[in-house]
Amino acid sequence: MFIVLTRYIFWQSAGPFLMATGVLTGIIWLTQALKMLDLLITQGQTLVTFFQLSLLALPSAVNTVLPIALFCALLYKLNNLITDSLLVLMFSAGVSRWAVALPVMMLAAVTVVIVLVLNLYLMPAGMRELRAKLFEIRGDIATSLVREGAFTNPVSGLTVYVRSRTPEGGIRGILVHDERVPGLPVTYMAETGELVRSPEGARLVMYNGNIERVSRVANKNQSLVSLLYFDKYTYDLSQYGTSQPVTEYEARERYMGELFSPASNDIYGQQFKQRLRAEGHDRLVAALYPIMFAMIALACLLPAPFNRRGYTMRIAIGATAAVIARVIGFGLINVAASQPAAIPLIYLLPLAVCAISAAIIAGTKFDALWRQIAAWADRLPLVGGAR
Repeated sequence: MFIVLTRYIFWQSAGPFLMATGVLTGIIWLTQALKMLDLLITQGQTLVTFFQLSLLALPSAVNTVLPIALFCALLYKLNNLITDSLLVLMFSAGVSRWAVALPVMMLAAVTVVIVLVLNLYLMPAGMRELRAKLFEIRGDIATSLVREGAFTNPVSGLTVYVRSRTPEGGIRGILVHDERVPGLPVTYMAETGELVRSPEGARLVMYNGNIERVSRVANKNQSLVSLLYFDKYTYDLSQYGTSQPVTEYEARERYMGELFSPASNDIYGQQFKQRLRAEGHDRLVAALYPIMFAMIALACLLPAPFNRRGYTMRIAIGATAAVIARVIGFGLINVAASQPAAIPLIYLLPLAVCAISAAIIAGTKFDALWRQIAAWADRLPLVGGAR
């Protein structure tokens, strides 16, 4: 019976947890994706590139929402178990509070493993790749140059126009006007062309066109126009791009070893050593917050007596306690970035909340105090429903 009960509560809680994770992740993913949308449009990137960048930002979004989704799912499911009188039947059959809490904590343990995997590897790997991709897109001058039906100015004095692009990737109706040298403009026109990427950089290969050059006549206030026809001409685009590699990573882009022990030649790491260590401790302590949120949810509803008016105020108090604890945790991380003495407090906070929650679940004096607070809250007119 105990195994059946554990499986039932675990899977009943896992369903809302997965749904809440999907919804919250989708919201955060959408906000992050919209930030990159403008860059992709201005750089002329494809929809495939947009989704690739969005997926790289996904581990960071999932890592943020997992503890919150777990907390919301547990509040929802425990409230259902109480209102459907299932918990009353379990307790009447001799099932203890800890027996009910066990499958909940198993789900929290699964969440802890996922959070650790995200924090230790997937999130920094994704953020690194995302930064490299964005750097590559910003430096991909070839794609931004060739925009169908639009005049582009990658640098001052250079104008590029392309009439249309073919489904095969070809280009039709090319105009390149280069007047970077004052008084000596050069105009390239071609019927067709194509973009070619080589190890040396991007090249614009033009076919069936001409080059119009304007040059000054020595000792005369006159200009001479020369026209050169070509069957094939290659225009170097790499001169307008950037190729400086990314060598310094920010805190969220670093692995744990780089956070706690930056290399001696790591200028950023040596300059912000304490901030990086605080980020490392933040990633480690993040594994305690799913357990803390699960314990708060259990302490909030598991000892609750039957109440026909519902448990809205208990849920509100539990949610408030969770928000306050998490906000204090963020504050301690910021303090630890400048005060190393605050680092133990980062771990002490969730452990203390878990201890208090465990005391409430076990039915100690904390439980009696919690009952008094909940009884006072239940008498508030905003909470009461129809009898």
